[in-house]
Amino acid sequence: MDSGLNGRRVVAHTGNEGGYADRAVVAADALSSVPDGLDLTVAAALLHDGPTALALFDITKVSPGDAVVVIGASGGLGVLLVQLGRACGARVVAVARGAKLDRVRELGPDAVIDSEHPDWLAQARATLPAAGADVVLDNVGGGLGEASFALVAPAGRFSGHGTPSGRFAQVDQTTADRHGIVVTGIEAVQMSEDDLKRYTERALRAAVAGTLAPVIGQTFTLDQAGSAHAAIESRAVFGKTLLIARI
Repeated sequence: MDSGLNGRRVVAHTGNEGGYADRAVVAADALSSVPDGLDLTVAAALLHDGPTALALFDITKVSPGDAVVVIGASGGLGVLLVQLGRACGARVVAVARGAKLDRVRELGPDAVIDSEHPDWLAQARATLPAAGADVVLDNVGGGLGEASFALVAPAGRFSGHGTPSGRFAQVDQTTADRHGIVVTGIEAVQMSEDDLKRYTERALRAAVAGTLAPVIGQTFTLDQAGSAHAAIESRAVFGKTLLIARI
């Protein structure tokens, strides 16, 4: 192990399979040091969504002045995408639903749309330039994500990476090609170990700078893992859900 990490607080990705435990074995070169002054729970909340949010902005080439629609803006990833959009000077339209709308407004997007309203698509379109959105970031999938594709401007970008609805959005590639729209999916954010560590450390630095501030909406102890999953599956949670191990 790098002696510089002895006694340091660290975070690491442990893979996508397995269960929950209060200890894990990871390769030393997979460890990322948590900057001094950054709360460890904040670092944990950023571990997955932080790298993903940064990578999505790189992939879709969000620039100052772009009109960006975030579908599912109330989840852990959606919150960070709204924050990144504001930080880079984009016009951010946040789409969420129900009781979560007021909390999404607190994030400061330029507009908030209720996806449960029957005319939500028209309402969203009314907040955008005449051509539509430069970028649509779909964190939900299913019918909602598919409907949101209609908001993308010619030569715009659409990322269909979310599945809380149960499936990824299915977009007609012929239509996308005809309008010069670049479509990417979950495969675009499947990173190598080196890229994952690089993006993780970028996310931690962004948290120190105040650019990224994950909202930890609810926490559970390790023996409440089942309840945590049930809460997430109900889609009633806001922000990030954390399991806290007591060592």
